[in-house]
Amino acid sequence: MHVSFLAYRRFEYLKYSLALIGLSVVTYALHDPSVPPNGGTWLGYTLGIVGAALILWLLWFGVRKRQYHSHLGQLTGWLSAHVYLGSALLVVATLHCGFQFDWNVHTLSYVLMVLVIISGMYGVFTYAYYPARLTQNRAGMGIRPMLREVADLDRQCLVIADQMGDKVHQMILRSIERTKLGASLWRNVLGGVGKTLGDLADELKSDVGRSQLPLPPLATPIWQQGGEMTVMYVANQFASAGADQVKELLDLINAKKALVTRVQDDLRYHTLMSGWRYFHVTLSIALLAALIAHVVSVFFYW
Repeated sequence: MHVSFLAYRRFEYLKYSLALIGLSVVTYALHDPSVPPNGGTWLGYTLGIVGAALILWLLWFGVRKRQYHSHLGQLTGWLSAHVYLGSALLVVATLHCGFQFDWNVHTLSYVLMVLVIISGMYGVFTYAYYPARLTQNRAGMGIRPMLREVADLDRQCLVIADQMGDKVHQMILRSIERTKLGASLWRNVLGGVGKTLGDLADELKSDVGRSQLPLPPLATPIWQQGGEMTVMYVANQFASAGADQVKELLDLINAKKALVTRVQDDLRYHTLMSGWRYFHVTLSIALLAALIAHVVSVFFYW
């Protein structure tokens, strides 16, 4: 698991984060204001300043990670601090407001902050979990070699289909054209192959007559996205083809289906590892705007 940034310098920033949380909780517990705890007490203002400073510093990480020649410490350390101090911010901000919530810009700022922290925690999970899955799925083969192998399997399928007649050739060609890899964010996340290999059997079944040729069973059936078996039908669909040609074509389709699944998984893992940042960054910008509105309203209208 890729968690080295979490253990940076023997969890140095985890200790800082726990110290900040502990100090905030103890101070809050000892604080005895004349009014219910809220952001307007001296402790509320103090924790508010600390929280606002943390938010601005955490937002600066987006700039720091693009400063490749910075002398402000290692990026790994910044990332570790970003994770742990960002988590501590949840406690600091909650104590700052004294658990007082209402339908206003102050609560909006708090909600956005919580969403930013949650999306960040999900990001930590993706970097801790998916790299190992990605490596296992690739099995030593990069995405480009896998795509080249898919193209090679397509060519082999077309060569055999040419020998089996024009209808079979057209069906295989349409199946190749419908194969979509990484067409959209949601396709990658869901991992669906769509109307590709799954449609091949239905077309073959409707366009080609049945054959009584004895064929060996398939080792691994190909499944459609909705769950139906697909090219298991193919073994009985070729009236003019020999058993060896049918078996060879089915084996190639099986191999392509397995490889396409690996490619889709690769794209899905990459999407899950990077897609969350769009939400995290967008929510962070919204949080900055809400924070400014929160501070302005406090100092000018309270």
